[in-house]
Amino acid sequence: MKKLLCLIFFSLSALVYAFGSGTLDDHSKISRLSSFMLMGEIDLRTENDVSAPVKYKTLNHEGGMKITVLEIGDRCEHDGKQGLWLWVLLTSPMWVDSGDWIEKYQKFLIFLPDEMPVFGFEE
Repeated sequence: MKKLLCLIFFSLSALVYAFGSGTLDDHSKISRLSSFMLMGEIDLRTENDVSAPVKYKTLNHEGGMKITVLEIGDRCEHDGKQGLWLWVLLTSPMWVDSGDWIEKYQKFLIFLPDEMPVFGFEE
């Protein structure tokens, strides 16, 4: 029983460290080639143009969306939220709301609202 409790404690500690480490709420620290993971529903545009139609929408699941920033766009208000536009490279495959499987190394334009935290942040 004691070994089981120790194993559970260390497993939970590792999870807290993995997701707590590198969590960023201040998006002003994001720069070109920053890498991180986003959780939640995010509109994906395949063209680097804010007026381009949304091609996909991410699912809010535990895997998140792992990306590397290629370009930092304008800071503005979009859909009633303040944030910033990012041209990103997907670094891990994922499912989207249409049921499509999106392979890694595709580029997307996303809007990152100020209130959305990023996880696993690396400069």
